[in-house]
Amino acid sequence: MKKLILTLLATSVACGVFAQAKKPTIMVVPSDAWCIRNGFIQEFNDQGVVKKVCDYQAAMQNNADIRTLVAAMGDFMAQQDFPIQSLEQELKRLQNQEVDLSVITGKETGAIVTENDYERIIRRAKPDIRLDLDFEVRRIGPKRQVSFNLTAIDAYSSKIISGNTGVGSSSSGAAIETLLQEAVLSFKDNFIAGLLRYFDDLFNNGREITVYMQCFDSSPIDFETEFDYNGQTAELADIIGVWFEENTLNGRFSEAERSTNILRYNQVRIPLYGKSLSGREVAIDATAFARPLANMLKKDPYNVVVKTVPKGLGEIWLFLGEK
Repeated sequence: MKKLILTLLATSVACGVFAQAKKPTIMVVPSDAWCIRNGFIQEFNDQGVVKKVCDYQAAMQNNADIRTLVAAMGDFMAQQDFPIQSLEQELKRLQNQEVDLSVITGKETGAIVTENDYERIIRRAKPDIRLDLDFEVRRIGPKRQVSFNLTAIDAYSSKIISGNTGVGSSSSGAAIETLLQEAVLSFKDNFIAGLLRYFDDLFNNGREITVYMQCFDSSPIDFETEFDYNGQTAELADIIGVWFEENTLNGRFSEAERSTNILRYNQVRIPLYGKSLSGREVAIDATAFARPLANMLKKDPYNVVVKTVPKGLGEIWLFLGEK
């Protein structure tokens, strides 16, 4: 299996875009399609809406093939000095964390810590790039044929970075690893080329996120409320637009929706790294990027309460008027 992974990504070692920059973190996971096909799905309640997510823990515990493949690719990425996050180790960390949380109580009242289903789901690793692995063994008479799909996904924008499907030749006696290797070899070059294009764009133009803003009906202001801004009268939406011009990388963003009570910005390009509250350099996600905007709106002359709701790495919702 390690031979399969080495064959797939060996040429990425020569990639120069990482020479002077921090590498994005990567996690290898079973694809959604594979989890659905094999019944590894978990339901959770998100504010009254039942949603489904992949049950990676059950998949890794009950399917030896996907566990071997995920681990092998993760090992290779780590050997090439990529900041890899191990899916299996992260699942163990979360499981241990749940045990620890279950025994923590308040000193005075004995109160327990609270966590809803949605919060439990989002308390997980946050890789920059997710490598979705999928494979399927088909029988053609006495022979077997393997189809193999590897898709790299930007965890911020959910856009596909690179994705290809390969099909191995039919065989009655070849090991599963050999069939998988044949499938991967059929798309290796195209997959790596897609990754390299993404890395170039990432370091030149920043990450891509979405920012959604909406007013509670109790909010004292909306996006059409006018304020004095540098000696001019401007609507709040225009002032927020100036904030995006000044804080996005190269001023790159799109105002996708605008009304009295709603603003939505997509294709928002943000720096890869910034300063934390302690002054340390840290990777920036959508929540960290929007925090200064929320702080601005809390101060004069706007003086509005802002509730922030992270929706994964690449999307943040801001609600004006209440927590």
